[in-house]
Amino acid sequence: MLTKVLESIQNKSPRRSVHNLVLWTGITFVLVAASTYFLSQTRPSIDYFTHRESKSGESSNPLLTNEGIDQYILDHAYPRLGENINFAGLRKLCSSTKWQPHVYFTCTHNLGGLMNVRNMVLNCVRYAIAAGASGLVLPQIEARDPAALNHLKTGEYQDMSFLFDEVWFKKVMKENCEQMELFDSMEDISYSGYATMPDLINIQTLMGQPRGNRHGLLRNKKPWEFRTHFDEIIKSQKQKPAERSPVIVRLDDKTLFSFPPSFDSPALANCFGFILEFRLGLTALANVIVDRVHRTSSISGGNNQYVGLHLRSEKDAGKYWASWDELADTTISTASNNSIKFIYVASGDAEGVAKLVDKAEKAGIQVLDKWSILYDDEKEYLKPFRFDQQAIVDYLALMRSDRFVGSGQSSFSSHLILRREILANISLAKGEKAANTEGAPRDQLAGPGRLGYWDMDWA
Repeated sequence: MLTKVLESIQNKSPRRSVHNLVLWTGITFVLVAASTYFLSQTRPSIDYFTHRESKSGESSNPLLTNEGIDQYILDHAYPRLGENINFAGLRKLCSSTKWQPHVYFTCTHNLGGLMNVRNMVLNCVRYAIAAGASGLVLPQIEARDPAALNHLKTGEYQDMSFLFDEVWFKKVMKENCEQMELFDSMEDISYSGYATMPDLINIQTLMGQPRGNRHGLLRNKKPWEFRTHFDEIIKSQKQKPAERSPVIVRLDDKTLFSFPPSFDSPALANCFGFILEFRLGLTALANVIVDRVHRTSSISGGNNQYVGLHLRSEKDAGKYWASWDELADTTISTASNNSIKFIYVASGDAEGVAKLVDKAEKAGIQVLDKWSILYDDEKEYLKPFRFDQQAIVDYLALMRSDRFVGSGQSSFSSHLILRREILANISLAKGEKAANTEGAPRDQLAGPGRLGYWDMDWA
């Protein structure tokens, strides 16, 4: 069973009984028909799970109107994980930091896939606090090329709300780290036109470490010395930080795995990642997907569980990453060994997903993805979003799976396992019993692992 913490983000709308649908028809017929009808690509005239009627030929979809979207989010996006987190560790850090007036931080070079961007944004905020910056310009995101995802440095900058809930971030920071003021843009800083801007700061160079792009080289090996080195940069400027001559510091794009969470106390490390929540609309879609997968499993006579799979078998996957066969075999065996009849797959490899559907079917297992679960108007809402935005839906659906299989070299997969472990530990601390896995791991990474890098990921 899912932990209480994971269950807490179930939809607010109640789960209504389907008994009124089986009036004169045979129970078996209705159960099979409902499941088959639900999993089709088009919306039925009656939604078996919410009894929401839709009229064929409608000229507009309520979900695609501003009012409809707002209501949809209110119905499905709350509560979220961060609302159950104690940010005492962050409050303690900020209250004990020596702050520097008129020194400001900005981070615009946050790029890559969803989890890489998230980690870079969190490192930006953590370094800003470590520096004692009195202000932080909201981090920006350099969006990947939709036609070539390995093209990272596009020069297309999006604001924070491209992936994250900006309102949530501002709220958490104001309540727990009010000493550091937040600015929407650099221009909002008083006298920014007269600011001193040192060259882009490279953490490796600042710390006297060898430069390079390999993960191990990116890690700050002596984070406790960062403030000393940073203060030297501030002191070296021709003008001291002042109201009419602020200093604005900018980090470069080599911060992905820079700040080791193990440097901080458990109270801080376990809460810090929750200062970021994802966009509300996409969170709502993910919650709907999870609810429907569980209901489909129940209707089909399953055990109300599903295995989540991050099928990282796209063409740009590394040479030594887990193969399609490793990922597929591990997932199907995990489902079979635990009498689970459904797999939720997240992947950009359409051909690989099709192969998985065929292979799983032979084992009596059904494969679902977001496109097979969402209804037509919901898919219309999701389609305009970029690849990395759509990944939010998959991430949240996989996070709440009963078991999970991912690729050992993927930051997306490895972070999911880390976050799931943190949430499980929080739940156990609250007195919930651990699920009986009969000696088998609940989560698995296929292929070569990156456990050595886990001290570079924020949970």
